[in-house]
Parts: sequence; structure tokens; C-alpha cells
Amino acid sequence: MERMSAKEYNEKYGTNFKTTKGNKFNAKKSEIDGKIFDSTSEGDYYYELKMQEKGGLIIGFDTQVKESFYMNEVWICDYYVDFLVYHNDGTSEYIEHKGLATSTWRLKWKMLQAKYKDSKTVKCSINWYKKQNNNWYKKYKKN
Repeated sequence: MERMSAKEYNEKYGTNFKTTKGNKFNAKKSEIDGKIFDSTSEGDYYYELKMQEKGGLIIGFDTQVKESFYMNEVWICDYYVDFLVYHNDGTSEYIEHKGLATSTWRLKWKMLQAKYKDSKTVKCSINWYKKQNNNWYKKYKKN
């Protein structure tokens, strides 16, 4: 018996097997200023940070900041944090904008917190959010 992919089967027999996998959390990607965000809520938070920057509340910010983790000079993994905000007082803050936490994310987040636990100029925060009545609400911010 010949094995074939869902795409090949669809082409041969004309059925509608799903060939691409969607987001496991049903998040809809959004694009703002040419940047693609994993969810509309994350895109909304980007816009909120832009307004804070324009208003002078923060110096600036970066998106999808790569942090690499090493142990005994051996690379463990990379972690892309949603936002890195530069505050007016000279401190910076890694912000993860989350609706649902996975076990992999929890582990990487703990590694990031451990990396900067003794820093007086770097802070790690999570913006938890949820959807109610088709609107996003910030549940809380945790440092």
C-alpha cells in the first residue's frame, strides 16, 4: 500500500482533508506597521506601547527580543520575549503578553527570571489577558 501526504491525497481524490495546522489556541495573527503578532491582543499592546512612547512615558521598546540561555558554556535554548521596554529611569522591562501558558513557556520564563534575578535595572513582567464579549481585558500584570 502506498503512503501519501494529505496534500497528495487531496490532489488525487479531490477530498478536503486539512493540510495545514491552525493555531492551537485559535489566536488570530495581526499585522501592525509591518510587524506580525501572534494575537490581536499582542498587536493591541504594541499599539499601546507606541502611544506611551509618543507621549514620553517610555523611551522606547523592541519586539520579539531574543534571549539565549547557556549552562556551562553549552547552549540550551533561545527564547523570544514579546516586548522589551526601555523606561525613562534607565531601567528596562521584559514583558510577555500571555493569554494561556504552556509548560515550555513556563520553563523558559523561569530561566529568564533567573538570569536577571539580581539585576537592579532589568525587570520581568507578564501581562495576562482574556477575552470577554469579543473584547480583550487585561487580567493583571505580574512582576
